[in-house]
Amino acid sequence: MSADAYLIITCEHPGCESPEGHWPVRFEPYTHAELRRLLKERRGWARQRRGGRLVDLCPEHA
Repeated sequence: MSADAYLIITCEHPGCESPEGHWPVRFEPYTHAELRRLLKERRGWARQRRGGRLVDLCPEHA
């Protein structure tokens, strides 16, 4: 028996209405870094420094 695994990146902006970013392809991407690259290039997500730490932001809040 096996289970599928889907990586999810969450928008860290307070009150975001659609906070999850993911890729619908099974078993890809393999790492969160690869998922962040895909979301940035194809869907407009951003990784920014706020308050001294890196946060992930959806296109609406990037």
